[in-house]
Formats: sequence, structure tokens, C-alpha cells
Amino acid sequence: AKLPAKTGVYYIHNEKGNLVYIGKSRNIKKRINQHFTGTSTKCKKIQAEVFTVTYDETGSELIALLKESEEIKINKPIYNRAQRKSIFQLALYAEKDKNGYINLKLQKADGRKKEITSFTSLQEGKNALFRITSHYNLCQKLTGLYHTKTNCFQYSIKECDGACIGMVSPEEYNARVFSFIEKNSFENQNMVLIDKGRTISERSAVLIENGIYKGYAFYDLNYQINNIEILRNIIIPMQNNRDTKNIIQGHIRKNKTLKTLKF
Repeated sequence: AKLPAKTGVYYIHNEKGNLVYIGKSRNIKKRINQHFTGTSTKCKKIQAEVFTVTYDETGSELIALLKESEEIKINKPIYNRAQRKSIFQLALYAEKDKNGYINLKLQKADGRKKEITSFTSLQEGKNALFRITSHYNLCQKLTGLYHTKTNCFQYSIKECDGACIGMVSPEEYNARVFSFIEKNSFENQNMVLIDKGRTISERSAVLIENGIYKGYAFYDLNYQINNIEILRNIIIPMQNNRDTKNIIQGHIRKNKTLKTLKF
């Protein structure tokens, strides 16, 4: 079969027809070629077992990520060991300090605590935290990015208005933190994320109701999704879990072309 140079999920089967590896790519053909020409241990194992490759085009990278995550959990392919566990090992938590300011803390993910969002690596978490701190006018000392007993460095260059040394009241500062949490929390949110589809005349939609990921759908451009009932009827139901929430949050953070409709 000819593999497309398009976005989607691909499945590598062995001679018995068992799935040995599932992956996603923005260019299925190129990625499969990398598996077949790669020299890493994993590539060599895949090369030794591969018998057929099947694929599902998704058009949308978000749907490819969500589909890949669910299919790996269901099928547990032998060479996807790493992804069977959650890939989001670091999470962001909000904790009040003794002065009443809400601090944002990047920590090892802990299922017993309520996380705002999470990240696959420390570097990704820190980069996001720098952007959040600057965008919501927070203080680097209170978001754990600058360790000091006194004021943060940003204060000396007038980029922080001094929550670190009590120049801004906890109420005023915490309101900024809440506006970040609200924008990034999925709780009770109802929204549809619209992205490109598999063809020029198609769009894709990911449905979130009450903060729960319900599934995705593809629809024709001439077919307006202005009614949530229409979308509910065509949705492909999917499992909601911590990984799906984090995949969606991460994608919203990074992807500027994604259109969000709240209802």
C-alpha cells in the first residue's frame, strides 16, 4: 500500500497480524521510512518484525495525538512500552504561601493533588512557566523560577510590580493567578476545538463537555456545526483520562491555528 505524506496514526503489524507499534506523525510516509532505515535498537526490532503497515489519516495533529494515546492504552503494543505509562510526569500546582500569595509550583505529578496542567519534561514545564509568568504579570519568585530571599530580578528591571516584597496585595496578585488557572483549567468547561480535516473541504472537531473529553468528529465545511446536538450525533466516542486532558491542554498552548468555540 502507498503510504500518504499526511498527518495521522500508523500501525505496524507482525506476521501474525499482532500490533507491535503504534505512532503518529504529520507525515506518515516519512516517519515509516525513518523506522525502516533507523539504526536504533527499537528501529531494528520493528524492522525484524514488520509484516504490514496500516494507517488512519486524521488531518488534525490533535486528533492524531489523542487517537495514538488511546490506541496504545487499548492495544498495548510491545514496542510502545514507554507510552503505556503516562508521559506527563511533571505538573503545575497552586499553593498559598504564609503571606497569603498563591504560588505556582512545578513538581513531580502526584495523583492525590489537584493539578492545573502538566508537562512531559522539566524543560517544557519551565518554558511554559516563563511564558505564563510574563503573560499574566506574575512574579518569578512566586512561580519558583527565581530563588531569592529578597525581591526577584524582574523587579529590579521593572518587569515585576513587587509581589515578591509585598508591594502588591495578595488579593490583587492572586486575582492574576486565578485568571491564569481559569483560562487553563478544564473544569466544567464546554467547548469544541475546530481544526483542519483530512481534505480541504473538511474540518475536524474535538468535543469537551463539563471538562470531559467526549471524542472527535469530521464534518464537511458546507455543514455548519452551530448546534451542539448535531456534533453529538456524529462524534466518535473516546476515553477521557489524565493524558487526554494534558494532550489537549498542551496543544491549545502551542497551537495558534486551533479555533475554540465555547458553549
